[in-house]
Amino acid sequence: MGAQIIDLRPTELALHSQEGNQIANFIDRNARVIYGDVMLMNEYMRQYPHEIHRPWPSRKYNCHGLSFAARRTTIESAQEIAKILEEDGYHQVPQDKVLPGDMVIYYESGDVAHSGIVVHVNEMKVPIVLSKWGNCHEVVHQLGRCPYRLGDVRFYRIKS
Repeated sequence: MGAQIIDLRPTELALHSQEGNQIANFIDRNARVIYGDVMLMNEYMRQYPHEIHRPWPSRKYNCHGLSFAARRTTIESAQEIAKILEEDGYHQVPQDKVLPGDMVIYYESGDVAHSGIVVHVNEMKVPIVLSKWGNCHEVVHQLGRCPYRLGDVRFYRIKS
């Protein structure tokens, strides 16, 4: 019996919206953490000492892959995030109505810059978010305690 050959070329996950349309995504099975990722993670841990850091860095998924694809892939396009929100039946909710399980999207100049999952709302009504910071690691953080700007932040809940 010969050695099994595993195809490690970049590929796309079969990821569909609830309407059945493919969500463009990217899986690089050869993605490896580089020293710069570790250095940036350590810097974030110094800059944000009160957040809950979940080290280790990963290049196998991004923040949108965490939020919308269970840590399995990278979703890069703002159009794909808009497609997910539309075709999966999300609706925007005001910050004072946010609940755990809602999605948060940080917009910059009208484009999607970052996303995360609300995991808690504290006694001061500040959403606590689980998100992935770039090629670094996952962090549980208060809405504004992260390297992403708060200028235009929107919350979404999927319709049941």
